[in-house]
Amino acid sequence: MATSAPLPPEIAAQDKGPSIVVVNCVVTSFTTLFVAARLYVRGVIQRKLQLDDAFVVVSLICGWLTVAFSIASVASGNGKHIEMLSPDQISGAVLWTMVGFIPGVLSFSIPKLAAIYLVTRLLEPSKWHKKFLWGIGIFCVIALTGCIAILFGQCTPSRAQWDLTITEKTCIDPFILVNYSIFAGAFSGFVDLYLAVYPATVLFSLQLNKKKKLALSAALGLGSVACIVAIYKTTRIPGLASKDFTFDTSDLTIWTCVEGSSVIIATCIPVLRPLIEVIFGRRALGSSGDRKGYKNYGTSRSNTRDEMEMNSRRRKVKGPYDLETNIDAVAKDSSQEEILPRDGVPSIPSAKRADGIVRTQSVTILYGDDKDSNGGPKQYENWN
Repeated sequence: MATSAPLPPEIAAQDKGPSIVVVNCVVTSFTTLFVAARLYVRGVIQRKLQLDDAFVVVSLICGWLTVAFSIASVASGNGKHIEMLSPDQISGAVLWTMVGFIPGVLSFSIPKLAAIYLVTRLLEPSKWHKKFLWGIGIFCVIALTGCIAILFGQCTPSRAQWDLTITEKTCIDPFILVNYSIFAGAFSGFVDLYLAVYPATVLFSLQLNKKKKLALSAALGLGSVACIVAIYKTTRIPGLASKDFTFDTSDLTIWTCVEGSSVIIATCIPVLRPLIEVIFGRRALGSSGDRKGYKNYGTSRSNTRDEMEMNSRRRKVKGPYDLETNIDAVAKDSSQEEILPRDGVPSIPSAKRADGIVRTQSVTILYGDDKDSNGGPKQYENWN
């Protein structure tokens, strides 16, 4: 694999190894903070972990395995030109680089399943659309896993790719792996983009204030950043067929880790709303109330699902001065369980209900020290 002509000194001195280690460690550490915040929200504030949390944790573990294998490959000489390495260094660098691609691919494919789980749970798509979302997510994971299969199966025996003592081997055209990986990477970017655009289209059709629409759309649409990373990463894939494997795959190693981190972070941010509101106040994201709004979040059965959920029939937001707001969400073809009067609030005739989300405000002012027959304060005014 080495050339007979020596490299110029300035090229021979090139070494991307330190960049691989620093970038991978920094982005994965940053990602770990988001995952820790996510688990705090789900496990402490909401007190209920979900399936998507497991997907994210597995993805983070894969991310750290990628970091560990990249450090091992750099220690063997990865990042340097292959002409500058000994046979033992070449063997170690190629082996650990290839092994590192296994958790690296899983680190940005598994979080897509977490994103799909969250989106289908919050936005309640139709039955066929839900099948479509899970279909593209599972197909994406399978397609990306195929890259690993081709990578290790392109030569017979497989170890001939890193064991230079094996001279009798049969290998397929390396551009088969390159072309397939470009396809899988492009499809991965498409899935990221679709999962970013779809929530925005749904949210902007709802009757929410503009600030909340933008905040929720931005939170659920950060997958577009992962899409950009995925597209750029595909431009680094031809390095897999390079004769200078240890140097030309350095950028691919870095961007594989960056893509995994970007997808994990994009999946975590929509879940962090309760934590953001506890820290900055509920008005930070266009919500009413104060910082204590999530003190008992998730402690009752009625709060086991995320507050952002779009299919909630009725939510009561009770703020200071005992002012209570009832918010009804009525789907076009949904059942009408909530049309009966409740707690003294008259029902809205079905003929007068508008399609979509209907906001009904019931304002009750309680004041004075007088008590009724049940020991509670008397109700003086009630507007609906």
